[in-house]
Amino acid sequence: MLRSKTTFSALMLITTCLSGFANAQAAPEITQIELGQAGIARYTMTAEANGNLISFTVPEAASSDVLASLVVRDPAGGVVDLQTDTPGSAAAALRETAFSKGVPQDTEQLLSALRGEIVTVTTATSSITGQVMGLRHFIAVEDGEGVNRAAVIVLSGTGVVEIVLTPGVRVGFSPQIAEKLADALNAGQVTRATRQFDLMLEADSARDVDLSYVTEAAAWKNSWRLLLDEGRLQGWATFENVSGADWDDVEMTLTTGSPVAFDRDLIDPRFVSRSKDDSAKPQPIQVKASSAGIGLLSMHSGRAHSVGRAQDSGPASGSASAGDALDSSGILRYSLPDAVDLKDGRTANLMYLDVSIEPEIRGLYRPSKRQGTILMAASITSDQALASGLVSVQDENGFVGDAPFLGMQAGQSTLLPFAAVTGSDIQTVEDRGIRLTTVVHQAGKLTLDFEDTRTTTYSGALPDMADLFTVEHPVGFGELDSTNGEAEQANGIYRITAPVMDGSGMVSLVETNRFQKRVRLGAGDFGSVLADIESGRITVNDNLRAAFDQASALKVKVETARRLEDAAKARYKSLGEEQKRLLENLKGVTQEALRTRYLEALDKTETEIAKSFDDMDQIKAEYQAFEAKLWAIFSDM
Repeated sequence: MLRSKTTFSALMLITTCLSGFANAQAAPEITQIELGQAGIARYTMTAEANGNLISFTVPEAASSDVLASLVVRDPAGGVVDLQTDTPGSAAAALRETAFSKGVPQDTEQLLSALRGEIVTVTTATSSITGQVMGLRHFIAVEDGEGVNRAAVIVLSGTGVVEIVLTPGVRVGFSPQIAEKLADALNAGQVTRATRQFDLMLEADSARDVDLSYVTEAAAWKNSWRLLLDEGRLQGWATFENVSGADWDDVEMTLTTGSPVAFDRDLIDPRFVSRSKDDSAKPQPIQVKASSAGIGLLSMHSGRAHSVGRAQDSGPASGSASAGDALDSSGILRYSLPDAVDLKDGRTANLMYLDVSIEPEIRGLYRPSKRQGTILMAASITSDQALASGLVSVQDENGFVGDAPFLGMQAGQSTLLPFAAVTGSDIQTVEDRGIRLTTVVHQAGKLTLDFEDTRTTTYSGALPDMADLFTVEHPVGFGELDSTNGEAEQANGIYRITAPVMDGSGMVSLVETNRFQKRVRLGAGDFGSVLADIESGRITVNDNLRAAFDQASALKVKVETARRLEDAAKARYKSLGEEQKRLLENLKGVTQEALRTRYLEALDKTETEIAKSFDDMDQIKAEYQAFEAKLWAIFSDM
C-alpha cells in the first residue's frame, strides 16, 4: 500500500528486530501509533513472518506493559507462547542467604542477619572475632541523659563478649558473605535499555503478523488557529519523540479522553511467603460423650472438592465492539492524513485538521464576571467533534487574541472570547414590579398568587466588527418570559443575542418569579398587602382593585370597632373594680349621711356597668357584621 509521507526530524517508543530459527527475517516495523492525551499510547508493529518465531525488542521500562497488553493478529493461526529472560531481583538473590528478609539498612540489622556467622567487630579500643549470638538493647546514661544503645553478643575463642555498638564501629565478615550481599544490592538495578521477547506462533507460513501493545508515552498537546479573514479553523498537534529510537513512515492517530490505566509489574519475579503448616505435628484425640455414654472420636469429615473448568456459558452478551466502546467513552480520534517520520529527541507540530467555518463576531457581556467590560467573541459551529485546546485568533491584520476552548460535540456551537474592548461602557437598567393576579378565599383565609417581574436592559456602543450583541445573564430570579433576541439557557445563564444597530447593542429580557402567599382576613399580614396595594408597590387588575378598595374601607371600620370594643372592655373592668371598692368601704361606714353617699355612688356605678355591657354587645355585633362583609367581598373569587 502506497502512503504519502510528511517528514519531520522525530517518535517511536520501541525498537524492534526479527529473527527466526531457520530463516533470517526482517525486524518488525512500527506501522501505527495511537497517541493519547492521557500519557498512554498504543503501538502496532508489522512483522513479515517466514516461520513460527518472531523476536522483537522494546524498552526495558515497557516490558510489563507488553506482558499485560500485547495483542497478536496472525491471519494464519494462533499464539503458542511469549517468552523473555527472567530479570534478576533482590528478593531472588537474597532467598538463599542470611539476608532473606531484605538488605540490611544499618549495623544493627546487619549483625542481626548474621546471627551464627563469624564476624570481626572493631571498636576504637579493641577488635573481637567470633560468632554472632545476638543483640541486646539497653539505655545507657551519658552526660546525665539516657541514650538508647545496642550491644552485639559474640562467642569468641576466650568466651562470650558483649560489644557496645557506638558510632564508628566496623564489622568485617567473610568474602563469601560480602559477595552475596553485593549481588543482592546489584540485582534490583536495571542495567539494560531494551528487552527481547520471543513470540512462538502456530503457523510457519509466510505472512504479515501485527503486534500491538499499550504503554506509557509523552502526551500530545492540542492547539487551534482560528483565521477570521479566511473562515478556517485549524487543529495542530504537538508531540515529542523521547523514546530513544526513530519513527519511520508511521501512521499516526491522535486520541483524547482519560482512559483508566495502571502501572503493572509483571516482569519481575514475585515470591509470596507461605504460612507454616503444623499438620505434621501430633494432634491430641478429642473425645466427647454421646447420649448413650459411649466415647466417640471427634473427627472432621471432609468432602473432596475438585477444581476444574467452569461450565461453558457461551459468548458474553451485550458486548460492544471496539469502535462503539471508544465512542461511548467520549474519546475522539484524529488520523493524520500523512505518514510521519520523526527522529529521536525531536518535537513535531502537525496540522491534523483544517475545516471551513463561518465565524460570527459579536460583543459579549458577562455581568457576573467583568462588570462593564465587553469582550469580543467568535461564535463557531462544527459538524464534527472538536478537542479542547487554546485557540489563537487571527485576522488579516495579525494576532487579535487567545481564547480558551473546552471542546464540543458535533453539531454544537460555542463562543470563543478573545479580546476585551477598551473604553467600553455597558448601561444596565433594571425595572421591577409585583402584580397580584388571583385571590382564592377559604375559611377566612386568602391564597394570593403573585408575579414578581423584573425587566433588565443592557445597552452600549460596540466596535464596528461586531454584528451581534450577546449577554450572558445569570439565571436565578425566575422564568424567562420574553426577550428582544434569541435566547438559550446553559450552565446557569440565559444567553441572549440581538443584532447590532448603527454600532449600538441592546438586549432586554423579562423574568417572572411566581409565588403564593396565604393571609388571614383582618390580620396584620392582610393589612400589609392592603397597604402595598394602596401605595402602588403591588399592582392589581380593575376587578381586584374594586374588591380591595371595599376591603380597605371595611377594614378601617373593623379596626375602629375593635378599638371601641377594647375600650368598652377596659371601662367595664374599671367599673367592676370601683364597685368592689365601694362595697368594701361601705362595710365600715356607720354614719348615716356618709353611708347614703356610698349607696348613691354604688348605684351609679352599677348603672354604668349595665350600660357598658350593652355597649360591648352592640360593638361586637357591628364588628362581626363588618367582618362578614369583608369575607363576602372575596367569597366569590
